[in-house]
Amino acid sequence: MAPQEYQSSRTVSSTLLRAYIFLGSGFIILSLFFYTNHMIDRLEKESEVLSQIFARFCAATIVPAAQGDAISGVFSDVIEQIPFPVIVTDQRGVAWTWHGIPDKLGGISVKIDEVSYQDFLVTDATEPPPGPMREVLKLAAKFDDMHPPIPFYDPASGQVFGHVHYGNSPIVDELRYLPLIQAIVLGIFVLLGYMGYRGIKEGEQRSIWLGMAKETAHQLGTPISSLMGWLHLLREKKDGTGSSSVDMGEIVVEMEEDVNRLNKIAYRFSNIGSLPALKMEEVNDVLSASLEYLRKRFDRVGRDITLIEDLQQVPPCNVNRELLEWVIENLFRNSIDALAEKGGTITVRTGLNSQGSVTIAFEDDGRGMSPSEQSRAFSPGFSTKRRGWGLGLA
Repeated sequence: MAPQEYQSSRTVSSTLLRAYIFLGSGFIILSLFFYTNHMIDRLEKESEVLSQIFARFCAATIVPAAQGDAISGVFSDVIEQIPFPVIVTDQRGVAWTWHGIPDKLGGISVKIDEVSYQDFLVTDATEPPPGPMREVLKLAAKFDDMHPPIPFYDPASGQVFGHVHYGNSPIVDELRYLPLIQAIVLGIFVLLGYMGYRGIKEGEQRSIWLGMAKETAHQLGTPISSLMGWLHLLREKKDGTGSSSVDMGEIVVEMEEDVNRLNKIAYRFSNIGSLPALKMEEVNDVLSASLEYLRKRFDRVGRDITLIEDLQQVPPCNVNRELLEWVIENLFRNSIDALAEKGGTITVRTGLNSQGSVTIAFEDDGRGMSPSEQSRAFSPGFSTKRRGWGLGLA
């Protein structure tokens, strides 16, 4: 895949991910909203059906209820089982029984036991006097705004004998607020998640910049220390106090290599964040040049290290030479750090895998890596070293 195609693919994937999260959250909220409304509609219809049944029951029992205590008791038991507030009025519009309403309305007690039969007889529904009956009738009017009252008829004459006024059950009232509560909770969750994600990203950016500064110092360390060594040799030759057999020409050549290395390091860091320019390169040539530079300098670590190059014939690859050299150097340094104090062997191999892709393998005599460490080896910040920064491979 070309760099431009890769960058475009990442942009599209990021956009699709954000769209997926946004649309998914919206879909969840709408689904919960419609489901809750569906449940509310079902409960309201059940309330309406139950109210109609109750109205028929009223019509069948209202006259006998006035004549027999047994039937009156059955009527009371039935109304007590209704799971929503209900007010029953007679043909005059005066409430004669109710259930499920608050004990106090407008600061006045409206318990049915506290309303006398005399109040029921003399009350005018159009102008009820101050007291519990007025408050109950006001509540019945509110119920009528929510649901039309259900009439019940005298079985004998067929005339309207009264009405059943009913409101919403507490469950319905609570369900009405459920979508809003769900939306608020989900919004808070998304907001906290975004703030946490943003904080993590900012922390990662600070860590990356700190790590990049340390990695820069680490990268500059090898050529700078080498240049300081060559300068020391030059001073000795100038003063005639040195015993080195290295001639001036060789020193100049080595110093030029170190200066070129500094230029490469500057180029590497200047290209961070931009798409790498790729071109066809001989991988073995890049490896050999990098290892030759490193071979001259790893002798200074004071350990007996053997470098074996097993480079097979491989086709040219589309790579960025500077970045590939950077990878090779970091892998080589990791191998040196992994070796024991007495030293060991580092083997570098190239070849083709079963899919026909070019592979570069570094092997050393170090302790190795566990499967868990291998899975995290290229993650920023991960390091097995006590003072590692976790950016060499990342």
